[in-house]
Amino acid sequence: GKSFIERGCLPLEQRYIGNAKHFSEEEKKQLLNAYDENFHHLLITDPLYKQIENYDAVSKMQFIDLHTWLRGDILVKANRMAKAHSIDVRTPFLDQEVFEVATSLHLNHKVNNETTKVALREALKTIVPDHVQYRPKLGFPVPIRHWLKHELYDWAKELLTYENAGGRINTNYVLELFDEHCTGKKDNSRRLWTVLTFLLWYQIFIEKKEFEQIKRLMPI
Repeated sequence: GKSFIERGCLPLEQRYIGNAKHFSEEEKKQLLNAYDENFHHLLITDPLYKQIENYDAVSKMQFIDLHTWLRGDILVKANRMAKAHSIDVRTPFLDQEVFEVATSLHLNHKVNNETTKVALREALKTIVPDHVQYRPKLGFPVPIRHWLKHELYDWAKELLTYENAGGRINTNYVLELFDEHCTGKKDNSRRLWTVLTFLLWYQIFIEKKEFEQIKRLMPI
């Protein structure tokens, strides 16, 4: 859509920051009562991009993911959740030797006009059936979009209505996002989930509220 075209007109260094960005700068101005334009995602990504000026675009995006999203998000979450349930998680594609081979691959062995993970698919073509090799990518999603409209509706509505992180969050704006989502006008689930988890984090670690004080606002 429009957003895709707008991003495509920007240099890679300005538009690609991994998978963690849910609010544009204009949206953040509406979300945050004390928005400060001096605090921008480029403060994090610019130093990284300067290290890889001679990389191709795909390798640049991989480098950004490795140094932000991977180690600062998905690996952290997987490790914490696994350990909390006495599970030992392994990441075979991050094995040192596998990683060294992967980083040495030519671009044509990573992606082409038809598919991604070219070398991996070729290596496994006699082992993994085609319907698995070429099915659409599937991560580990949970039905947040559905939950916010149904099972978690009351919890989310109350938290968004009565908690604003000490006045930092624009309650009217997030309630508009919530209304758009619940009426089916837009899928704001990832934006709303970001705000909801921040509000809970703020209560626990900044306001230092006791568990019993916030228990009524938790979906358990």
